[in-house]
Amino acid sequence: MPSWTLRDHGRDLAVHEDAEGRVRLGLDGVDVDEAVLGRLGEHEFELDRLAGRHQKVKAERGVRGGITRVSLIESGNGELPVTVPFVPPDGSRPRRLYDLREAHPYAYATRHVATSAAGLLGLGALVSAFLSRFAPRLDWSWVPNPDIELPDWNLFGWVPDLFGWVRDLFAWWPDWDLGWLKVVLGLLVAVSLTVSEIQRRKRIRQRAEAPPPPSDDS
Repeated sequence: MPSWTLRDHGRDLAVHEDAEGRVRLGLDGVDVDEAVLGRLGEHEFELDRLAGRHQKVKAERGVRGGITRVSLIESGNGELPVTVPFVPPDGSRPRRLYDLREAHPYAYATRHVATSAAGLLGLGALVSAFLSRFAPRLDWSWVPNPDIELPDWNLFGWVPDLFGWVRDLFAWWPDWDLGWLKVVLGLLVAVSLTVSEIQRRKRIRQRAEAPPPPSDDS
């Protein structure tokens, strides 16, 4: 059966689905646990502690019934949890994306920059172009437009008077055009995400062949 695999600290972990639809967890070639997952279901397989750190394998099933994601989650020692993704089965769509990421890690990581720049610079222009070109051509005659005269009630006229002091509070602020600031901040966030992903991938490679840490009894 196609398996999601992970080598971590010298151990070979695998998650696969048998003919009866049960999801099984294997450790070094031996099935050690199983569970039944429904559509959009998930299950966490508990593992033995590793050097005092708690470990579990989380499997998730998608809308179509297949397994869509498997991760090793490690926590303990007062540190933030570490999530290590499994390698998808050969021939699957997640595997094609995984292979692309492995073959071109830096180019794949910089998608954060491209996505951020496109979102900040092009999304507004794209929406504006769509509305200006296609919206006038749409037939809106089917939308009901009842001729109803509503009373001229000013229910919220007191709001500007209540919060008028806010404008005076920032009267000293210079009238600068800071439209470029959102672009710079977006790119800085994107670069930070790219660096974090590259570092995360480096740690995963180091964990793969690292020997198991000493046990608590040693």
